[in-house]
Amino acid sequence: MQINEGLHLMNSDIPVSTESQLVIIWSITAVATGSVLTGVKYGIRRISEVCFCFGLALMLCVLFLDNTVYLLNLYVQSMGYYFQWLLQIGFHSDAFEQLGPSAGAEDRGRFVPEGFVTTDGPSGWMNSWTIFYWGWWIAWCPFVGMFIAKISVGRTIKEFIAGTMAAPVIYVFMWMIIFGGAGLRMEREAAQNNLCCHNIDMGRVFNLSMVGPSNLISLDDGLCATKDCNPCAASLLARNIGDGMTYEDLKREAQMLGKPEWWGKTTVSRNLTRLSCRKTEEMWFDVMMSYGDLGSFLSGFSLISLVLYFVTSSDSGSLVIDCLASNGHPEPPRLQRLLWALIEGLTASALLVAGGKQALTALQAMSIATGLIYTILMCIACLSLWRAMQVEVGDLDPSGPSFDVDILDPFFHRPF
Repeated sequence: MQINEGLHLMNSDIPVSTESQLVIIWSITAVATGSVLTGVKYGIRRISEVCFCFGLALMLCVLFLDNTVYLLNLYVQSMGYYFQWLLQIGFHSDAFEQLGPSAGAEDRGRFVPEGFVTTDGPSGWMNSWTIFYWGWWIAWCPFVGMFIAKISVGRTIKEFIAGTMAAPVIYVFMWMIIFGGAGLRMEREAAQNNLCCHNIDMGRVFNLSMVGPSNLISLDDGLCATKDCNPCAASLLARNIGDGMTYEDLKREAQMLGKPEWWGKTTVSRNLTRLSCRKTEEMWFDVMMSYGDLGSFLSGFSLISLVLYFVTSSDSGSLVIDCLASNGHPEPPRLQRLLWALIEGLTASALLVAGGKQALTALQAMSIATGLIYTILMCIACLSLWRAMQVEVGDLDPSGPSFDVDILDPFFHRPF
């Protein structure tokens, strides 16, 4: 869906539709199928290396094209906050938020910002973010764990930890802080330049410009999509009325942006955009377009990178399923690889056609629910790994004491 949005932003002739998304799915499936057929050493490895290089290039471009000093300071500050709050937030469980809204903040000397009635945090934050991503990442553990194990054959424990835990964590810190920092800077500066989320009906404005192009803008003409204009719309219209703008002037100003609904939310040069007014799928491209003449190139480069990242996820997933379906065989048959790669594409297509985004959300919810089961299995696997390492270095006798009853014996043995 994000690829479809990006293609539409770059070329308005490409619609945001199920048909376009199906074409994207099968294009990715075709490339992923070719990759998985060549195996880990060739297709999967080379595409993964290209993805890493593309992602690193994008990150460095944003670092040096944006406010570099600000981003470097933000990196140091954010890392400090992270380690400062890691222990406390790690044990936070939203206990007080579950009791409902609190009161008496002012009596206790707490500062309550304007427009707020309490200092409480959002009640649904933990469910929507902490627990969601906890379950989401754990649900990926079986697939990711098997794939990493497959590509890490011959590595030492030290190399494995450095390559799969230390380096990726540092890289993700850099990625989140640089791109997140660039987005936050843009949001703040856009707000300072009076860009905001209005509810003005630009279609109504265009109609009025055709009926009376020289008529001055008036709040009495019902310009907002709802009965009342929100504060943002009221302030924008008041400023235009004060400048003596006509409906034709407003129409021309909106047409310069490419899409009339962008008026009041982004600048003509696209260097600033109020990201909070945009769809999630559009925010990335808004940030890329803010870098002047390189904006279109970076947006296109981002789309290529995004496609390749989807390809690496698909081909590695197909390979893991192939290994499971062939009883752990290191080199599954090519016909079986082709079959599972096509099944992945068919599954994604069926979900998209049957329910669109709602079906994908339901699938995500199911995946998160399985995270609880895998959490228990992960704890057992950690203990098993620790005991296996003790046996390997000679600290534990493999023939030592063990359970007298196997875990499944109560189900398959007679009681007497």
